[in-house]
Amino acid sequence: MKIKDAIILFFASLILGWAIAETHPKIADPMAVGSIAIPNPQDTIIVPKDTIKASIQQDTIHDVKDKTALFIGDSHTSNHSVGWQVVLCKKTKLRMNNVSVVGKTTGWMLERARLNLSSNYDYCCIYGGANDMYTQSITVKQAVNNIKQIVKLCKIHNVKPVILTGFDPIKCTRTSNVNYGPKYAKFQQTLLDSFGSMVVDTRVIEREQCWDNLCHMNPEGHRKTANQIIKVCKFKVY
Repeated sequence: MKIKDAIILFFASLILGWAIAETHPKIADPMAVGSIAIPNPQDTIIVPKDTIKASIQQDTIHDVKDKTALFIGDSHTSNHSVGWQVVLCKKTKLRMNNVSVVGKTTGWMLERARLNLSSNYDYCCIYGGANDMYTQSITVKQAVNNIKQIVKLCKIHNVKPVILTGFDPIKCTRTSNVNYGPKYAKFQQTLLDSFGSMVVDTRVIEREQCWDNLCHMNPEGHRKTANQIIKVCKFKVY
C-alpha cells in the first residue's frame, strides 16, 4: 500500500469512529466526580410535615390511662409515698397494684408473680436483683432465670413485661461487700442482653440522689427513674 493511501485510510477510520460515537447516547458515570442524578419533579411525592409528625406520634406514643400494672420488686419499689411507681402512675394515669416487699429476692418475686399475675393486668413492672446480688449463694444466672420465668407468665396472660435495670451499682453504692457492685452490674448487662427492648435502663441517677449506701433513692431519684421509664416506653403524660 502506498503511503498516500495509508494516510487517507487512517483519517477515514478516525472520521468513521467519531461518527459512530456521536450517534450513541452518552451514559454518565455515576461514580465520576460532579456526576449528579437529577430526579424528575413529576416522580417526587411531597408529604406535609404535619402529616409525618402526626404519623410518628400515632405510632410511638402509648396512652396507658386507666390501664393496670402489677409492680413486683423489693425495697426499691416499696416506697408507697414518693416511689418511682407512684410518680409513674400519677403522670400517666396508669393504675397500680404494688406487691413489692423490702428485702425480697427474685425467687420470692417469681412466687408473687405466680400468685398475682392474670389477664386483668396490662403491664407488669419488674424491678429486682439487688438482694440477690448482695447474697453470695445466689448467682447471676439464677436471678436472671427467675426473671425469665416471670416474663413467661406475662406472655401466658398476655401482659406486657417492663424490666428495670435499677441504678448504677458501681457509681451509686458504698458497701463493705466488694463483690456487690460488679456482680450487680453483670446481672444488669445480662438482663439487657437477654430481654432486649423489654428492659428499661434506669441507670440515670447520681450518687447524691441516693439516701443511703445501698442507694435507696430520694424523691429526685425516684422522679428521674419514673421519667426514664416514660421516655423509653413512650407513655403519654397527662
